[in-house]
Amino acid sequence: MNNHSPQTHLHKMQRAILLGFLAVALSLVFWSVVRRDAILARDDNPRLVESELRIQRGRILDRNGTVLAHTVGEPNALTRTYPFETIGPAVGYYSFRHGTAGVEAGFDAVLRGERAEFTAVFNQQILHTPQIGRDVQLTLDAELQATAEALFGQTQGALVLLEIETGNVLAMVSHPGYNPNRLDENFDALVADETAPLLNRAVQGQYQPGLVLQPFILAAALDQDRIQLDGAVLNANRPVPVNGEIKRCQTTPPDDATWADVLRHRCPGPMQDLADRLGLGGLDDIFMRFGFTVQPELPLNTETVELEPLADPLQAGIGQDNLTVSPLQVALALAALGHDGRLPTPRLVTAVQDEDGILQPQPLTTTHDAITSRAARAIRQLLNADGTLSFAVSALSGPDSRNGWYLALTPAEAPQYAIVVVVENSEDLAVVSEIGIGLETAVIDSKAP
Repeated sequence: MNNHSPQTHLHKMQRAILLGFLAVALSLVFWSVVRRDAILARDDNPRLVESELRIQRGRILDRNGTVLAHTVGEPNALTRTYPFETIGPAVGYYSFRHGTAGVEAGFDAVLRGERAEFTAVFNQQILHTPQIGRDVQLTLDAELQATAEALFGQTQGALVLLEIETGNVLAMVSHPGYNPNRLDENFDALVADETAPLLNRAVQGQYQPGLVLQPFILAAALDQDRIQLDGAVLNANRPVPVNGEIKRCQTTPPDDATWADVLRHRCPGPMQDLADRLGLGGLDDIFMRFGFTVQPELPLNTETVELEPLADPLQAGIGQDNLTVSPLQVALALAALGHDGRLPTPRLVTAVQDEDGILQPQPLTTTHDAITSRAARAIRQLLNADGTLSFAVSALSGPDSRNGWYLALTPAEAPQYAIVVVVENSEDLAVVSEIGIGLETAVIDSKAP
C-alpha cells in the first residue's frame, strides 16, 4: 500500500516552503536589525559610499569671506577643492579614502550638514535629497597666510601669527606641507616621508625651547621680586655646558652686567643661578602660568607625547630639560607679554552657519593673568631696543641639531600681533629673522589705510 499520497506530499511541500520563508525572515531580521549598524558602517557598503559621495560639504571661509575650501561639481561627481594649494594645516583636508584633518575634522559634523531632528533625517532618506553642509568661518587671513607660506619657501619649521587681544589665529604655517587637492594621489608618499609633512608643526611640533623661555622666566621672577632689572649679575658670560657643548651669551655683555643685560645678550649662566633659586616648583609654576604645560584648545588635533616632569632646575632654567613647546604655545605666552600679562585662549573659528543659512558668531575666548602688567611692560621695553619688539635666539634641540627662533610683537609702540617663527636645523638667525620681519611688514601694510 502506498503511504505517500498526493496530500502527504503537499503537506511536506507546504512545511518546506514555510521553513524557507521562516529562514528568510530570520535572515532579514538578523541582517536588518541585529547587524544593521555593522553593515552600514562598512567602508564597502554601496549605500554608504553613494551617500557619502553625494554630500555637499559646507564651505570654509577666511575672516574676510574668502573661500578656503568648497565642494564643486555635479551631484554625482562632487569634488572637495582648495583654491589655495598651500593653505596650511589649520584648514586641513577632506578625503573619502583617507578621512579628515584640521578644521575639516574638527567641524566635520557641521560641514557635512548632519542634523539631529528625526523628521529632517527621515525626509532626507525617503526623498533621497542631497545632504548639504553648513559653512564655517575662520580667523585666518588668506592674504597673510599666503604671504607667510611664501616667506617660508623650502625652509623646514613652523609659524604662528596671533591677534594678542583676542587670541585669533591669523596665520599658521607648517613646513614641509602638502597640497590638499592632491592628497589622495600623494597620501602614501606623504605618510612615508621622514620629514612628516602631515604633522602640524605649529600645534603638535615639540621643540626644545632653549633660551626662548628667558623672557618669560625673567618676567615672572621680576613679578615675584626675585630680581631687579638693574640688579648686578656676576660673571654673566661664564661658560655653561649643555649636551657636551659650551654655551655663553649670544653677544658679549658688559663687565658690570645687570639682569637687563642678561636678556639683551641672551646669557645662559645667570639663568641657571636664577633657576636654582626658583627650584623645580617655582619653574613648574612659571611654565604653567604661561601655558607651556597644557595643550591649547583648538578644533585641531593638538595631541602630543605626555611631558616628563622637570628633573634638573639648572637645565630647565635654560630650556634644556624635559619641557618641550609648540610654536602656538610660545605665541600665546608672547601675547601675554604684549597684552599686559593676560594670556589669551587661541581662537580659530569666528562663525558657524546655522540651519537657516545665517553665520552665527562664535564667542570670544577667555584670558587669565600670567603676570602683572608691570612685569610685562618692563620686559617689552627691554625687547624694544632697536625699534622692533623682537627676540631671536638659537636653541639646541639635540646633540647635533639647533633650531632658530624669532619672536616679535608688532607694532612695537602699541602691540596688536604676536609672531613666532621656528626654523629647524639652523642656527643662522638671519634666516629665521628674515621670515619674521617679512611677516611683520605684511601685517602692518595690511592694516594701513
